[in-house]
Amino acid sequence: MKKDISPFNMLLAQEITNLERFVIKAPMGTDEFWSQWQEKVGEIIVTKAAVKRALKLNKDKLSEEEKKKLSTMLEAFKDVAAYLELLRNTALKLKGIESPNWDIFDGLEENESDDDISF
Repeated sequence: MKKDISPFNMLLAQEITNLERFVIKAPMGTDEFWSQWQEKVGEIIVTKAAVKRALKLNKDKLSEEEKKKLSTMLEAFKDVAAYLELLRNTALKLKGIESPNWDIFDGLEENESDDDISF
């Protein structure tokens, strides 16, 4: 007997697939690890900048649904950034290096703050 997959389960599977690209598979602390980490952090920073720019340029033209989607996207990327920061700190600690936390998502700010983004 075949079970139908609920729309929620399909959405969840799609979201997991979309975010799996941020998983670092290289052994921690290796050159390959740092290369993957840098690539993924760069993608987070560029995506955040793109969303902020899209909102700034189209704030009055976006539907509530589009605004909610962008807001949800930013929240997901913030969680991914926290994961990447945890990996960075762990890799550094393995080498005996203590490093203060760096908020990847909010650590590189332009002149304007995220408070300028309103949904």
